[in-house]
Amino acid sequence: MDIKERILTECSQMLMSAGPSSMTMDDVARACGISKRTLYETFPDKRTLIEECVNRQHKAKNAEVKEIFETSGNCFEAMYRVYQRVRKMYANTSVAFINDIKRLYPDIFSQHMGNEKLTVDGLSSVLRKAQDEGLVIKRINPEIAAYLFVASMRELHENNHFAQYGFKSDDMFDHVFISFLRGVATIKGIEMIEYLEKHQPDNQ
Repeated sequence: MDIKERILTECSQMLMSAGPSSMTMDDVARACGISKRTLYETFPDKRTLIEECVNRQHKAKNAEVKEIFETSGNCFEAMYRVYQRVRKMYANTSVAFINDIKRLYPDIFSQHMGNEKLTVDGLSSVLRKAQDEGLVIKRINPEIAAYLFVASMRELHENNHFAQYGFKSDDMFDHVFISFLRGVATIKGIEMIEYLEKHQPDNQ
């Protein structure tokens, strides 16, 4: 792993766990075992480093989702696998990350939201294909359904009001996902969901 990749890897972990405001260039240099001079020779400032980290994460996510859809047997199986990936990502991402990016780097946040729109567009395309497969009911508007699902996931992650009721985040994400999937499914789709629930590992 070259020095740039090592910096991006260490920085990404810090960003996800603590957020940009709690991360300093000193912290990054120390975690990488390099001097600040070497760090600044690779990335001229903190903003550039954060932007590259965010872009790198989105590229990795898009590549992984593409691979999932290319290797899944049907749309619902692919959705299960993508959901498990998203669930793990949210579990490893602090609320401070989103809030700090939104407050301190609004242009980077706009890019992040643009990538969220790509997620909505991708999910709506999957739902449309699932309609063709007879798994999702025809009267569902794929674009609206996809937006509502992605917005629900984001709301759960950014506002953990459910904690006052004693609910765990993993359980909340799982319930929103399965309720969404069953809510749009045909009878054939329900049968597929029940099969996947029995045969899909809980955490891939």
